[in-house]
Amino acid sequence: MAALAGPAVGADEIGPLARVVEDPFFDELPVVLSVSRLAQPLRDAPGSVTVIDADAIRTSGARDLADLLRLVPGFLVAHSFNGAPNAVYHGMTDENPRGLQILIDGRSQYSPLFFGGVAWNLIDVSLDEIERIEVIRGSNSAAYGSNAFLGVVNVVTRSAVETQGVRVRAGQGNDGIADRYARVGMRIGDGSVRLSAESVSDNNIKHFDDRREHRRINLRADMPLSAADELQVEAGAVDLRLRMGVAGETLNPARGIEAAKTFGSLAWQHAISDGGAISLRFTHTAERYRDDYTVSDPDLDNLLGSVGLPTPFRLEIDQRIDTVRDELDFQHTLIPSANTRLVWGAGARYDAVEGRQFYGRDGDAVRQAVHRLFGNFEWRPSDAWTTNLGMTWENDSLSNTSLAPRLAVNHHLSQRQTLRVGLSRAHRIPSLTEAKSREHYGALDTTPFRLPFGVIPLEIQRDASGRLDKEVIDVTEIGYLGDFREQGVFVDVRLFEEKVKDRIMPASLTLSPPDCEVRGLSRLRRRPPECGSYIDYMNAQDLDIRGAEYQLRWSPLGGTEFTLNQSFIVIDSKANAEFAALGRRDAAKAERHMENSAPRRATTLRWVQQLPAGAEFSVAHYRYGRFQWTPNTAVKAFHRTDVRVAYPFRIGPTRGEVALTGQGVDGRRAEFKERDADGTGQVPAQYIDPRVWASIALEF
Repeated sequence: MAALAGPAVGADEIGPLARVVEDPFFDELPVVLSVSRLAQPLRDAPGSVTVIDADAIRTSGARDLADLLRLVPGFLVAHSFNGAPNAVYHGMTDENPRGLQILIDGRSQYSPLFFGGVAWNLIDVSLDEIERIEVIRGSNSAAYGSNAFLGVVNVVTRSAVETQGVRVRAGQGNDGIADRYARVGMRIGDGSVRLSAESVSDNNIKHFDDRREHRRINLRADMPLSAADELQVEAGAVDLRLRMGVAGETLNPARGIEAAKTFGSLAWQHAISDGGAISLRFTHTAERYRDDYTVSDPDLDNLLGSVGLPTPFRLEIDQRIDTVRDELDFQHTLIPSANTRLVWGAGARYDAVEGRQFYGRDGDAVRQAVHRLFGNFEWRPSDAWTTNLGMTWENDSLSNTSLAPRLAVNHHLSQRQTLRVGLSRAHRIPSLTEAKSREHYGALDTTPFRLPFGVIPLEIQRDASGRLDKEVIDVTEIGYLGDFREQGVFVDVRLFEEKVKDRIMPASLTLSPPDCEVRGLSRLRRRPPECGSYIDYMNAQDLDIRGAEYQLRWSPLGGTEFTLNQSFIVIDSKANAEFAALGRRDAAKAERHMENSAPRRATTLRWVQQLPAGAEFSVAHYRYGRFQWTPNTAVKAFHRTDVRVAYPFRIGPTRGEVALTGQGVDGRRAEFKERDADGTGQVPAQYIDPRVWASIALEF
């Protein structure tokens, strides 16, 4: 773990970062860029940060970005339906969690595709190219807007100049693991270019056909324009093939789906002579999802047969969704005086989603526009105090204007110890799914049923009214940093209370004549008459999340490192009156889900050991208490142990490494769902067996 892995910056940084790095004391501490948008030593940052550097990534044995977040206290990671990775911070789980902002070199990975969270299967970076990951544990909307409602994962990749030459890597193991990676870097004039391609394949869940194959291609070019200006160009594509569904099921048949993503990004950076800086970035991203299949329903056949309509009835499902996102971000850093720094900027984001089946509206695109202003002011009145005041103003086309302020005061008890107190408020804007989804399937004339409803849908899955307020979170936190270098110990503690108001949830509502679905016509005899149900979204819950987490790193000897992370979380949930009025049973189920959406205790213990002849050994043990990812399913307490052994070698100018990695070597486990949450029914458990793979990497 790299909470103290040395400065998290390059040696050739310019602008405000250089001012920090030049300080002979600060260059011993990790410098983070993500918390306030200012380059700050951890001791001055207005939030808790875990830094995962390239060595920690390599020794972890992780194969995707989500899996790396297991190394961060408070995070919960699982491979959910059909093996898709998911990650949350401090609970609030569901099948498509929202509230984490994922950035890769400043490019947001927040996706308007489907539910408006992170499309983890379409992450567009290879782990081989990451220099470090800065994980802000806690809301950071004051710096990055509503998508950072619960936290930020900022991925910084290596510059093109640092990745010259050729690198190839191959891995092969059980459960269909087949990984291939190739990269070439070169200089072109004064600039540097990197081109890479990667293929990742596996089959995660036992007894489910969830085979998946990712293919990525990435280009990065860093081009100095002058002594003070640099242009960065990034482009890439991701292609995903995934198996989904269950063999023999008529409503969810086994099938293959396809998804793809392309992006291009252009960034200009200008260093000002007084230590300030200006940057401007534009990013265009397009995503595509294809899931076409045919379903049948015996219950529907019985209903249609009762009025003499032909059966079996076959319905063509057309889940074709296309999204486009354009994002512009401007940032200006100033140094008004010797003890103050200021960063401010503006951003705009435009989303458009086309999906006839999911959004209706005859295939016309649904749109969302977000504009924001942000700023953070750092004041160091003395060596013992640092104050950060930050705020984001945001205007969204789906709701109204919001402010996300933060105040953090850091008191340096000594050069090696810091106490921090922070207060913040953040908002999460409703996603396009929550505000505008209209998921109707098929259509049928009700005349054979002797009903006057005309042509109605066979099924209404979702029909969002859009009557939503933003979610709100108020955070109070106390942090402590202790850097006891002589003893080889670093400790980071966070105590927190996070009060969430107006959490948006799906709510099942009843259809009444004449607004009906064919599948619900058998319920017309009820009093009052019903004719189906559908999902709308509403502000339904308030939560109080309290607890503590810490990360402790100890290096007793050169080449030996131990890391211990723990989180202790208690969640209280209360359904509001409007949601409870729809049904106390459903409200109680939703309250229970949120109260169990994070394990009461989670522990990570990791040991990395350098061996003779340059060999390396690492082992990580994870333990989680019982929790729920969904309202209807639960996971028992489980543990997982990962082991990796690696040996570097050199043959002439060629450097290489062979490694053997075992994941979950202590036995089968369920991470996403294992049993019915009520204990009254059966659910198909999703078990993951131990996985072992060998890999080889060469650089020349």
